[in-house]
Amino acid sequence: MNEIRRSLMPLRSRSREKITLQLHRDENVLFAGYKLPHPLQYKIIVRIHTTSQSSPMQAYNQAINDLDKELDHLKNAFEAEVAKHSNSREF
Repeated sequence: MNEIRRSLMPLRSRSREKITLQLHRDENVLFAGYKLPHPLQYKIIVRIHTTSQSSPMQAYNQAINDLDKELDHLKNAFEAEVAKHSNSREF
């Protein structure tokens, strides 16, 4: 089992949750979580446990890349729908 604990600059709460959920989608991730040591401290601590087939940093980087692709897909789909509806309207 591999483990990493890293201090990071804080992210918005939804971003932290999305990264943790994305990490849980990876079959090599045994545990992924974060904590805020203190509300006045400007950092979060991320903890990731993986199987021997993957390193925690690989899992973290893959989760970030997967979320980036997912957001790009949502953005492109939204822009396509906006363009489709704006072209169909006549003023």
